[in-house]
Amino acid sequence: MSLSLQIIETIEQLKEMARLEEEIWKTAPVPLHQTLTVAKNGGIIIGAYADGKLVGFVYSFPGFRNGELYLCSHMMGIAESFRDRGLGYRLKMKQAEEARRRGYRVIRWTYDPLQSRNGYLNLAKLGALGVEYVENCYGEMNDALNGQLPSDRFIVEWRLDERPTGERSLAKADLLKARSLTVLEAGQRADGLLRPVLRDIDETAAPLLLAAVPLDFPQLKERDLALALEWRLATRALFQRLLTEGWIAAGAWRRSGEPAMHYIWVRRNE
Repeated sequence: MSLSLQIIETIEQLKEMARLEEEIWKTAPVPLHQTLTVAKNGGIIIGAYADGKLVGFVYSFPGFRNGELYLCSHMMGIAESFRDRGLGYRLKMKQAEEARRRGYRVIRWTYDPLQSRNGYLNLAKLGALGVEYVENCYGEMNDALNGQLPSDRFIVEWRLDERPTGERSLAKADLLKARSLTVLEAGQRADGLLRPVLRDIDETAAPLLLAAVPLDFPQLKERDLALALEWRLATRALFQRLLTEGWIAAGAWRRSGEPAMHYIWVRRNE
């Protein structure tokens, strides 16, 4: 199978992207007139093609905040049969390459911090930072991936000239054991599902903090919606407080065989 990445800019390409978007989210896609306008006005849309068929895309457009121009990466979608193959990483790296070529130095986007697949890609593999937390960012969402829970989001920032790519050295197990404290654990219930367990610790006693989230939150949500909401509210309260106190989410760590992923929090500017 031949897999290639290329810029999406024609009407036919954008129509194909809309069909894939609808297939993934089970909701109406972004209107063609909007995606076409983005493609012609500084946006970057990249598609992943398997033997000529679109199987993934990343959609982004210019943003401006506090006097700084950046690329706002609004959406990345991958066909179900092509997930967990490193395609998301390849799309983001191609996006970064094209962003640098066009003069962008920062890419910002949102994602659900309870989606561990996205968290690991964004923070551990790409080297982006979780710098803000937005409560119920998009209001009520009724698509297949986001329905039934508040749409809380991390805002991540990827400074292309400053942050390294590849696995973060922070995620080394020996370093974590020696220097970190766990502020949120994933306790296992009798039915095998994970529940959030907050620990009352002195957070000034370590340079790194660990906060667990379920490795497969979509499955947990499908089996127990009340427990999923408990995770949403527990992580919301903790992550908002940590950010207010000067911590940032600077990495993610997971160990083979464990049902949770851990966010790695460090003091800002450390």
